Amino acid sequence: MRHPISDRIDTVFSWLKWPVAIAFTVLMVPTMLACLELLLSCSRAPQPMLPFLGGAGLYLLVWLWIIRRWRTTLLSTVEHEFTHALFAILTLHRVVELKATWSCGGHVRIIGQGNWLITVAPYFFPTVCFVLIPVFQLLTFVPLNIADAIVGAAFVYHITSTMRETHGEQTDLKLVGYLFSTMFLPTANLACHGAVLAFAYGGISGIQHFQVSITSHFQDLVRLVGLS
Repeated sequence: MRHPISDRIDTVFSWLKWPVAIAFTVLMVPTMLACLELLLSCSRAPQPMLPFLGGAGLYLLVWLWIIRRWRTTLLSTVEHEFTHALFAILTLHRVVELKATWSCGGHVRIIGQGNWLITVAPYFFPTVCFVLIPVFQLLTFVPLNIADAIVGAAFVYHITSTMRETHGEQTDLKLVGYLFSTMFLPTANLACHGAVLAFAYGGISGIQHFQVSITSHFQDLVRLVGLS
């Protein structure tokens, strides 16, 4: 059984795969500079980031003390497979099965061929953070400091779980190719994690400023190489 719309979307993603890889390679330096600019702003005026950093630091301590010794966790497997499923839905695929186990991994089964964005999504997209941020925007009765601390913990959780999942034998990375992963994932990670930090520092306007910063550094790069 095939889904015509999702099949067309998969074909478009197939065409875009290497142009996107090249674009993200070009954007790596501007995105890195925007992240450094954001970190410098945070270091000069850290007050808005303190709850976020507190939650991040607390989770890091728990991870170093306990969690990193675990071979795997059900939560990280569920999040990994849920992220595959989320991007499948976003590209108009029907998810027919999502399975996660404590020690034997998991899988997602969809209708249609699928595409590279579905495959690599868990390796750059901090799903828990991007779910919690709008939830806490709606649940205004949750104190802002508590919400920021929880997002900070989720931020470090994603980094540590992705570090564990990213290795040479990972089936997903083999599927999309190591060259593509090397070209796409660093910039994608910087952009997504930078956006979370920008939100923790300045809310929605912080994300907008972060995006403007990337654009500005890209324009500087274009002028530097004489293309403008």
